[in-house]
Amino acid sequence: MSKRPPKHPKVGLHDFLNSRPLLHALRHGLVETPFNLLIDTPSKLADRFSAGDLDIALIPSIEYARVADAVISPIFCIASLGKVDTVLLFSELAIEEIQSVACDPKSRASAAMLKILFKKVYGKALSTFVGSEKPELMLRAADAGLVIGDMAFGIDREKYVTQDLGELWFKSFGLPFVHALLCLKEGQRFDPALAALKQAKEIGMKNIALIAKQETDSQEEAERLYKYLASRIIYDLGEEEIKGLEHFLDSAKEMGLCGRSDLKFYDEGA
Repeated sequence: MSKRPPKHPKVGLHDFLNSRPLLHALRHGLVETPFNLLIDTPSKLADRFSAGDLDIALIPSIEYARVADAVISPIFCIASLGKVDTVLLFSELAIEEIQSVACDPKSRASAAMLKILFKKVYGKALSTFVGSEKPELMLRAADAGLVIGDMAFGIDREKYVTQDLGELWFKSFGLPFVHALLCLKEGQRFDPALAALKQAKEIGMKNIALIAKQETDSQEEAERLYKYLASRIIYDLGEEEIKGLEHFLDSAKEMGLCGRSDLKFYDEGA
């Protein structure tokens, strides 16, 4: 039996550039929003969702597998196939020499992805810990730093040895990587809220160029951001993305990074 949903469910989204195609219509009043919108970092959204403070949330994919009663809405995800630009390992050492990594506090899925890559590709157990929010301080405590989101754009690729983890994941396994999932709790019904989010996504996808222009006064920078949004990020959780997600969660469970790897989806027809 389904639980009665709250009158105004709480929806949590992060504010990275890659979520703007979903946020654009919501912020500009282009769709009705039968919910309360909260903005936070991916890791904090995961904690709030797990604690029951959020009814629907865009959370790191690994966190879905750490919440026993979470289900997935496939209407929106953040995934990549190959180079992604916003999940970056940086160091003064070659990647084969890295033993420890200070991870961006906002990162959960990327930190798990990093451990899996080092174990399966380089055959080593990696020491990771939550590092400073400032990339320049990460290398004072570890061999390398892991940054995600918009902050990765600012890492000097000439100064450091860098590795795009989306690219390394694809080269290693031939699969997409799903960075974030839209999740809710099993047994709850949020059809009006999900319908509004789906509509917002459809509007946002038609306005990628406008979204990129709104981020900067530079035409050159706008073109770079457009390329990122239009060709680096995948927003549909399709068959290949599901295969990539299954491989990720199976590997994470095998390494003790999460407690489940089964995929449960929200039944829109229930």
